[in-house]
Amino acid sequence: MKLKRILIPIDGTERSMHSLEFVKETYDPDQVEVEIIHIKELVFIDGISISDEIKTSEKFGKELLERARNIMKGYNVELFFGFGYAGDEIIKRSEDEDIDVIVMTKSTKKGFNRIIGSCTNYVLKHAKCTVMIIPE
Repeated sequence: MKLKRILIPIDGTERSMHSLEFVKETYDPDQVEVEIIHIKELVFIDGISISDEIKTSEKFGKELLERARNIMKGYNVELFFGFGYAGDEIIKRSEDEDIDVIVMTKSTKKGFNRIIGSCTNYVLKHAKCTVMIIPE
């Protein structure tokens, strides 16, 4: 039996970590391979990114991913950290890694785009695989 490949984007909010719990409640460890992804969007000033921000962001991102790995103890988990526009990077990663399901948590902001979040909305429009949006 082919294992389902699941991509879980997290952004560091407790809300985004609910996706991890959802996957644990829904799938047994022997049914899935999980990739947890964190993308940091960088602010450029005159085309130059601030190197301290890069180092700090990378340190935070890797610590966040390790925390997520601990939550998913017992599961086959890969971690991915990168810089870029989160929506684009999630789509690219889902295609490159032959992902079956992307699991994201909806936003708590108001208005349609903000109900699910602009990044989630982008992923919904562009993903070639199943996208599951779970409540907070």
